[in-house]
Amino acid sequence: MLHKKLLLGILSGIIFFYLTSCSKKEDAGAPPPALSNVKGAPGYGEAIFTWDAIGRSPKDSALYLYTSISYTDTTGNTIEQKFSRYTDTAVIGSLTDKPYNFTIKTVGPQGAVSAVTTLSLTPKPPVYIAIASTIKITASIGGARVAWENNSGKTVIVNAAYTDPATNKVVSKAFTSAAQQGVGFLSGMPGGSPVTVVVTVTDISRRQSNPVSASITPLVEVKLPKSGWSIAGFSDQEDGGEGPVNGYATAAIDGNINTFWHTTWSSAETPYPHWIAVNIGQAATISRFGLVNRQNNNGGQTEIQLMASTDGQTWTDLGTFPFVQKNAEQFFSVPPQSWKYVKVVLTKGPNFFGFLGEINLYGAL
Repeated sequence: MLHKKLLLGILSGIIFFYLTSCSKKEDAGAPPPALSNVKGAPGYGEAIFTWDAIGRSPKDSALYLYTSISYTDTTGNTIEQKFSRYTDTAVIGSLTDKPYNFTIKTVGPQGAVSAVTTLSLTPKPPVYIAIASTIKITASIGGARVAWENNSGKTVIVNAAYTDPATNKVVSKAFTSAAQQGVGFLSGMPGGSPVTVVVTVTDISRRQSNPVSASITPLVEVKLPKSGWSIAGFSDQEDGGEGPVNGYATAAIDGNINTFWHTTWSSAETPYPHWIAVNIGQAATISRFGLVNRQNNNGGQTEIQLMASTDGQTWTDLGTFPFVQKNAEQFFSVPPQSWKYVKVVLTKGPNFFGFLGEINLYGAL
């Protein structure tokens, strides 16, 4: 009798196990539709996947719950990320620039899975590392110029710092940018004394690059000599009504504030804007424009635009500024940068004409 009971118990267990197994298989449901045309592309510290959208019929929706993408991270752990069945693209972030194997599949509401797609790819370096490798630190007027390249289109924070030799305190400045060609300036450094500048790059996840450093000697700002200067062009000039010197564009760079360039008035009433361009003869770092008005005359321009160029063909806008009709020299600070040509544009005024007594430049050769 005991043997019969034992035998019945074993048989019942086998039957229960079989039924349970069958139940689990049935619970998994039918396989969901598999993804087609799956493609992967490397991003900056990320992998980007796309696939053809799966139909939205009631049958497809009933079988398809989400898309699963899994991979092994740098610590050896298997990471799975789930994406909505309504998307046909996915981005896996926080990766390094090493090879990864990705397993991609769809999952049904009861756990059934589709056929698996496996892709291998190597992401580009994370954006903060990629940008840090392009950092260039150079001396500027009373400071440092920090430049970088960002081909990712992603926003980063470039942190620049130095120790003030006078106070022994760290002075820092952060530049937030997604620009392809980024530039930032550190100022307030004593000219002529070596300073070490340290730069790091941080992404939106607060991951930070190793520091990039350089020892630079900030430049001392001086008034640039005008030997070698020439007029590179002008919109118009008064070439008769102001005498043999005045009225001509050359009077704006002759070193004499009592002579002046004047826009056309005797032969035509040429309207704004008016402009005058100067070739300074060699590349120089320019930090300020100094403009002197025609002396003892207040009928000219009330606004100016400053521009600069390295070749006299392609011009960079340095800003638009109000201009006061007074005798004293007026100063206009611009980001210190190397230029060979400058242009002053007179943009508006109470009359149709404008004038300048002298154009001065400040910076370092």
